[in-house]
Amino acid sequence: MTTLVNRLQVRESTSAKHLTTPGPTDDELAEVMRAAVAVPEHGGIRPWRFLVVREAAQRRLSDVFVEDLLADSPDASETEIAKRRDGPLRSPLLIVVAVSPREHPKVPEVEQVVAGGLSAFVLQSCFHDMGYGAVWVTGNPAYSPRVKAALGLAPTDHIVGFVHVGTRGPDAPPTPRKARPDPTAFLAEWTGPTETVES
Repeated sequence: MTTLVNRLQVRESTSAKHLTTPGPTDDELAEVMRAAVAVPEHGGIRPWRFLVVREAAQRRLSDVFVEDLLADSPDASETEIAKRRDGPLRSPLLIVVAVSPREHPKVPEVEQVVAGGLSAFVLQSCFHDMGYGAVWVTGNPAYSPRVKAALGLAPTDHIVGFVHVGTRGPDAPPTPRKARPDPTAFLAEWTGPTETVES
């Protein structure tokens, strides 16, 4: 039996273009959501928001993405428009993960955004563990006030990611074992303040 540590070490993303039906069932989604809201979160603020987007709603979001692109770049090429249009349409299940921060004397906004990011990671990791393909993406639409408004979010809210979920399609290439960085390159033991020499 593998442990959570083992499974997270081999967690991979599956490109959204290789995701197809079937997506997770409603029961599977509910199970994963219970994990997503169990992440560490200071102050009981529960700042995350999850928007499930399927089929017809994905097409509407696709229109929003294109309108947003053309509002900023009216001369966008057909290639750019097609890429933006395809964004929300690439998987049977799309989850928009957002954060609605609020003022709190002990919990700065950055901590609330981090909690939302943790929940997005848990979503992707849990679906991967269930045998689905999943990927967490952002891109320009995640930072657009127009996209936020269309999704019913406030200008002060943050879209921390779009999580695509589905079954790995037959054309999906085998997922190679990704080379992970050596953690010792980022690890140091702190033993106290650095002494400074007065000049």
